[in-house]
Amino acid sequence: MSEETMSRALERAVSLIQKSKSFYVGTHIRPDGDALGSLLALSLALECRQKRVARLCADPAPASYGFLAGADRISPKPPDWTADMGIVVDCDGIGRLGPLEAVFERLPRLLDVDHHATGQTFGEVRLVDPSAGAAAEIVYELVRSLGVEIGPDIAACLYAGILTDTGRFTYGNASSDSLRIASELVEAGADPHGIARNIYEDRSVAATHLLGIALARLSANDDAGVVSAMLTRRDFVETGAAASETEGIIDHLRAIGGRRVALLFVETDGDRVRVSLRSDGSVDVSAVALQFGGGGHAMAAGCTVQGRGEEVRDKLLAAVRGALRAANAGHDS
Repeated sequence: MSEETMSRALERAVSLIQKSKSFYVGTHIRPDGDALGSLLALSLALECRQKRVARLCADPAPASYGFLAGADRISPKPPDWTADMGIVVDCDGIGRLGPLEAVFERLPRLLDVDHHATGQTFGEVRLVDPSAGAAAEIVYELVRSLGVEIGPDIAACLYAGILTDTGRFTYGNASSDSLRIASELVEAGADPHGIARNIYEDRSVAATHLLGIALARLSANDDAGVVSAMLTRRDFVETGAAASETEGIIDHLRAIGGRRVALLFVETDGDRVRVSLRSDGSVDVSAVALQFGGGGHAMAAGCTVQGRGEEVRDKLLAAVRGALRAANAGHDS
């Protein structure tokens, strides 16, 4: 989106928000740091403007994000009042809301705030900028345009969103804007050390055991440059780890040298497998995830697939290898 187009969308978004009194603010299933940081920061900003707000997500926030202001107020179900407007953050397609999709579609006004490049936009106003390192960067601009002063709580939420979606400012999507905004958030009261410690350095013993299992099971004997690991339902029972405590494991797989794509397969209830994908940029893993009903970014994506563990693993690995072959052919031509 051009700077001019983005500016017009921002003006329209602010106008709609000013005309509305109550809001549902939602984000995607299995929320990550950017989803939660964006949702919570925007909710706080709206409340600063005396708006009524419900924070909605089909899945609970991982414990590592419990320190963010308002995390304990996120609900999987809408309240007993209907909002004038819905705002969806960090969702590449409204279907990523999961069970809450129909709730938001029924609202009279809908704003899409996102930075995914899959083109699955929706809503009356689309505040979408694929060049942004995180949805939190767009929310930052929206909050400022609303005339809300960014205090420590909002700053911490936004900083957490940018920090996590840029891989601690190490991914290719980390831009000068990402660093500039992060700097301004620190000046506004965000605590870089405290935020990083809560998210990355407060792993439970159970989650550490789970990480050990994943690393022990990794499969890296692949000429295509693919590494993968599988976690079963039994692993969670034996370690006592929560489903949300898989966060960060994929980054350990991604760090293995010489590998172009990393995949983590996690069995869930109902014969479904949650898949996390990471790429070094050789292939767009969001396109692979999209084939299986998921989405994400070119270098980080995910999906949930119906089927047994080995079956799903074989399908995803075949799709990734096919994408890598296509990418190689494109480079050779």
